[in-house]
This record gives sequence, C-alpha cells and structure tokens, in this order.
Amino acid sequence: MVFQSGRFSKVHRRYACSKPFRNALYQFAGQSIQKEAWAAAYYRRKRETGKSHSMALRALANQWVRIIHALWLKHEPYDPAVFLAAQQAHAQRAA
Repeated sequence: MVFQSGRFSKVHRRYACSKPFRNALYQFAGQSIQKEAWAAAYYRRKRETGKSHSMALRALANQWVRIIHALWLKHEPYDPAVFLAAQQAHAQRAA
C-alpha cells in the first residue's frame, strides 16, 4: 500500500494479516533457497537488482504463495518438474 501526500510517497507494509503465517512464509522462502535451484536463482536475481535480503525473501515468498494456491486449487502435490516446464514455457512467450 502506498501512502502519498504532496511530494512525499512511502510504501506501508500490510498490518491486517496473520503475522505467524507471514513469518512462516518468510522462513519457508529462506529454507527453499537451499533445496530448490529455481528459488535460489530467483533470490540471486532479486539481490543483483539491488533488493535487500528481506525484500528478496518476501518476493520469493510471494512466488511460493502463487504456487501453493495453484496446487491447492488443482488438488495436486508440488512437482518441481511441472513448475520448471511452466516457467520455461512462460519465458519463451515473454521473449
């Protein structure tokens, strides 16, 4: 959420959320860097663009939320091969 007043602009963190769930996602994203190659690559890309460690982990956690939500809707377990195939197909369309 962006707060603006005149020439002043600042981004505010969302306060109305489940803090333990937000912390769990943050911790999960940090641990996923060690196990998932795509997550480590995503984290490195964010760090190379000048994001702080916390900002990069929050961005990675957001990616995980999208993946987990899609898996929940489809009632499927996580399969890294399916995710990588979808990621490569998207990269080809974006290029």
